[in-house]
This record gives sequence, structure tokens and C-alpha cells, in this order.
Amino acid sequence: MTEQRTSGRISVLGIIAFVLLAALLLTLAVLSAIKGVRTAQSFANVVRVEDGQTFVVNMDGTEETVTLAGVRAPLPPADGQQESLDHCLAEESADNLAGMLEPGGSVQLQFAEDANGPDGTRVVLARSGGQVVNIAQVEAGLAVPVPHQPMEQLGVDLREARETARTEQAGLYSPSMACTLPGRVAPVVEVLRGLPTGGPGTSSEADAQIETVAAAVEQGVTAEKVFAAIDPEGSSLSSLAWAEDVPRLQERLSRALAEAEAELASLQSTRKVLLTREREEAARKEEEARQAAIARQQEAARQAEIARQESARQEAARQAEAQRRAEEEARRRAQESASAAPSPSEPPSESSSPSPSPSSSRPSAGDDDESSGPAPED
Repeated sequence: MTEQRTSGRISVLGIIAFVLLAALLLTLAVLSAIKGVRTAQSFANVVRVEDGQTFVVNMDGTEETVTLAGVRAPLPPADGQQESLDHCLAEESADNLAGMLEPGGSVQLQFAEDANGPDGTRVVLARSGGQVVNIAQVEAGLAVPVPHQPMEQLGVDLREARETARTEQAGLYSPSMACTLPGRVAPVVEVLRGLPTGGPGTSSEADAQIETVAAAVEQGVTAEKVFAAIDPEGSSLSSLAWAEDVPRLQERLSRALAEAEAELASLQSTRKVLLTREREEAARKEEEARQAAIARQQEAARQAEIARQESARQEAARQAEAQRRAEEEARRRAQESASAAPSPSEPPSESSSPSPSPSSSRPSAGDDDESSGPAPED
């Protein structure tokens, strides 16, 4: 009797335990069904990395292409497709994933069995080297979380990883990467804010500054157009990566651009004033030069007249002096003639011989011939 009672109690306890276990399993199944997630784990070897979110693994001798769960990485443009924001850092993303998943290496995969990736691939949470690869890609700024997460806790971790990447300005959030949205906006804002502030002193300086500011404004206008490519409610990589950053970046760019446009208008106004002033100054200098030329011509004419008058005066003085000398010579000769003639009141002295007249004192032509002739020969 005792044995029967003991056996009956064991059977009842077993039934109760079985019911509780079944209830627990049923509860877990219901909860998983409510979340839409059933997971399974497996180990595999990496064959190769296809891009920043897709890789090929070998499980039990079978190759399978899988996609990282909960993330979207930039992909290279397809043949004939124009490169856009959605392709930014595609190569860097693939290289980063390849660095974590080296060919031949072991990777632990946790499958979200009710979710599929691109081209029907299975999505996985991948662990390798002591880290969750999905989270590491997002934390590096080389992938972004998708809105609908196949694994609830993974979604929380991915959103935290994205904030880390944004704070550290990593990958897609780096202003030093030319293809990123921050990389297209931040340098332009820096150029706009770094424009020269000193006023030009000449129209040439104004022209140079206008050219610089106008080029910066053009860059700003071009950068503004990038925002139109990002749909705040979209599901593209650019929308998922930067939709939250657009208002802040757009406000910074708009303010810097407005200041530059105001500076450009001011410079153009200043240039007009400087041009008017320079033209007036040029006209004044031209008039001064003309008046100076007239003054030089007048001075040259005056100097020429002075020289002419001086020459005439000197010529008149010369002629007067010559006239005076001629008159003095005439008076002298007259005095000499008067001194040589005998006085009528006194007869000439016998002892004194008359002075030869000028005519008698000069030898005759015949005397000259005789005296100048040749001496008689012996």
C-alpha cells in the first residue's frame, strides 16, 4: 500500500512538472511569436566578405551568404549607377568588416529565422574576436541601424553604437571624409566663416575680395542642395545616417551663407563707391596735369621772351658801344688833325723843317719799286 501511494505521488509530481515545463515552453514560444523572432545559433568558417554587411560562410561543408542583422552598410554603386551619398565609404565599410572576419576564421552566428536580408539571405548576429560584429560596424560609423530590428536587444545596442559613432565623428559622421554629409557641409561653413573681414582700400582690392566671397557663396549654395537628397522619413542609407543631423547642419550652413551673402553685397556697394572716388581722383589728376602743362608752356614762352629781350638789349648795347667808339675815334682823328695844322698867327720857323704831310711822308709808288727792286750786280 505504501509503495502504491509513493508511486502515485511521483506520477502526479511528474505530470505537474511536465505541465509546468510545457507551459513555460509555450510561454516562450508565444513571446517569441509576439516579437516575431526565433533564433538559432551555429558556428561557421568565414569564406570571404562581399561588402560592408554581407559575407560568405562555410557551415558543415556548405557555403552560404549571410547578412548582418539590424544594420545597413554603404554599398558600392552598381554598373552604370551614379555614385551618391548612399555609396559613401562603401569600400571602407567592406574593409573594416573584412578586418574582423578574416577568411578561414571562425565566427559564431545567431540567426533571426523569421527575417531575411537582401536577395533572400539569412540575417545573423555575428560574434568574432570577442565582439559583436554588427555593433562594431555601427560603432565605427561604417553601418547604421535599420528602423525595424529583428532582435530587440540588438536594436538597443545598435542605436547606442550609432550615438557613439556620431559623438566621436567616426566614419559616416566624420567631417574630414569628403563624401559624408558633415564632410560636405563643415568645410564649406569653415570657408564661409573664414572670409577676409578688412575693408578694401581700392577697387582692385574690392574685386579680389568679391571674387573670393562669390566663390565661397557658390560653394555654400551647392552644399545646400545636398540636403534635398535626404528624405527625413526615408529608408536609404543617407536618410538613416543623417536625417537627425540635417536640421543642425542646415542651420549652421544657412547662417554662414547669409553672412557671406551680406558681405558680398557690402563689397559690391563699396566697390562702386571706390570706383567713383578713383574716377574723380583720376579726373582731378588729369586736370592738374593739363594745368601744369599749360603753366610749363607759359613759363617757356615767358623765358623765351626774356631771352629775346635780353638778346635785343645786348645787341643794342653792342651797337651803342660801337657807335661810341666810332665817335671817339673820329674825335681823336679830328684833334690830331687840328694839332698838326700851323697856326695862322705864327709864321713857321726857318730852322724848323716843315713836317711832312701825310702824303709826302708816304713813299711813292716809284720809290717803292726802286727800293724793293733787286740790288745792282758787281
